[in-house]
Amino acid sequence: MKRNSHHQTSRKVHQLTGFSLVELLVAVAIAAILMIGLFSIIGGSSKNYKQTQQKVATFADTRALFQSLDLELASRVAETPFLLQTNPENQHEFAFVRTIDALDIDTTGDLTTSVYYVAFTADDANSGSPKLYRRVLDSAETQKLIAAGKAATFPSYDPATDDPIAYNIVHFEVKAQKRDSTKTMQPWNAAPGSSPDVVEIVIEMVDDVTAKRFTQPTQWTELKQSTDPTQRAAVRRQVHRINLNP
Repeated sequence: MKRNSHHQTSRKVHQLTGFSLVELLVAVAIAAILMIGLFSIIGGSSKNYKQTQQKVATFADTRALFQSLDLELASRVAETPFLLQTNPENQHEFAFVRTIDALDIDTTGDLTTSVYYVAFTADDANSGSPKLYRRVLDSAETQKLIAAGKAATFPSYDPATDDPIAYNIVHFEVKAQKRDSTKTMQPWNAAPGSSPDVVEIVIEMVDDVTAKRFTQPTQWTELKQSTDPTQRAAVRRQVHRINLNP
């Protein structure tokens, strides 16, 4: 009688502490669903983080560029040529005379000329991208530019020898304005011998990851002209205003 009672108690304990095969399968299925959801959340967060980091890096690049332009334009020499033109790819180019600084270690004399332009150049054997280039003219070339006065023409440049200072440029634009007799800002007419009072630099660029999708000049042109919000979402636009004559 006691043995039967002990056997029944053991069976009840076993029934309370064990799991059936069906219960195990249900638990595994639930765990799998939860893991899939968790990986999806982690994957989405990782993608968003990478996109944010790429955006931050792009903004940091443009901030450095604007700071450099601020310093150079602050040392611009008044009453010297300020040249602005548009190249065949509808990218703006500009040049101005300024005093030399500590970074111009290869420049002789007191004055130099900074030339900014965009050119599409190869990144490797199969692809390329538009880059913003900066050319520095020496004192002799600068003096020729000044001597030409109103007849000054835009300096020549060569991306094969000049240094790129910004990469993956979708659009580069210089909006120049001049105060009229009433001190109202009007678009500068780029008349020879004159110069603007304010320039507004507009730069559009993409990060390195996005740039890999565009390898040919026509693809970059299409991106620049596109009105598709999905395609344009990758383009970072920055605008910077600089007073030449405060």
